Amino acid sequence: MGEDIPSVREGAPSEWTAEPRRSLHLLGQAFDTFLICEVDEGLLFIDQHAAHERLLFEKFKRQIETQSVPVVKLLIPRLVELSAEESLALESSLGELHSLGFEIDQAGQKVYAIRSVPAVFDQIDPQEVLREILQETAVLSQGGKGTDILHTLLVTLACHSAIRGRASLQQEELEQLLGDLSVLRLSATCPHGRPIFFLLPREELNRQFKRSR
Repeated sequence: MGEDIPSVREGAPSEWTAEPRRSLHLLGQAFDTFLICEVDEGLLFIDQHAAHERLLFEKFKRQIETQSVPVVKLLIPRLVELSAEESLALESSLGELHSLGFEIDQAGQKVYAIRSVPAVFDQIDPQEVLREILQETAVLSQGGKGTDILHTLLVTLACHSAIRGRASLQQEELEQLLGDLSVLRLSATCPHGRPIFFLLPREELNRQFKRSR
């Protein structure tokens, strides 16, 4: 019998809904953080990090559900020494970490060897990533919110991999992001529950400039 495919649950604050593609006419990028688009309803402001984080979360979730997560084997295992709290968090989430592409085993007292990582972390220090994931998992567990470890890990994975705020994007990157976002409802949020879009209605623009239309 094959392995069970992990499932990912998501709470109400992290809304994910899609609709037929809409036209997003890019006007520019503000403060290397927000995309500004013209739409039928007015001006649409997009938080590039929140938007990319949502898209990556859904991508990684599909990969887990289809057991197709790209993995990179490390030629030399990276050793990491964990605190007692981090060790406990690791032991309680080894199965979920494995489904994400992490291969980790114990190499000593509170010392662990990282042998593989998700491909998206190929150029990032795996020790730093693992520590942050375990710290977030421990915090959520202490707060009684750690019942869905896989969801927590996916949120952290998407956050680490997403385009950052204050990052200047090339035209091709902007167009790719907008193309992927064009099916999201304006009420969509990032996996943390933060809004992706802010709409400034055309009527409000007219009112500010004292125009009748």
